[in-house]
Amino acid sequence: MVYTFIMVTLVKKFGLMFLWMGIAASVVLLIYSYFNIPDELAGVLYFIAIGLAASGVLNYYR
Repeated sequence: MVYTFIMVTLVKKFGLMFLWMGIAASVVLLIYSYFNIPDELAGVLYFIAIGLAASGVLNYYR
């Protein structure tokens, strides 16, 4: 028997993923504007942060 109130819906999973991806991207952009780091480093940090946020949410709700 499947308990539907325990299962995480697909919409909630992707909503949380986009929320955490946005938070991670905002942090990188704030670091970029505050510390004035080079564009090459900011771009790498941006994509690493988004990847970590997405994989963290998807692994949490596996």
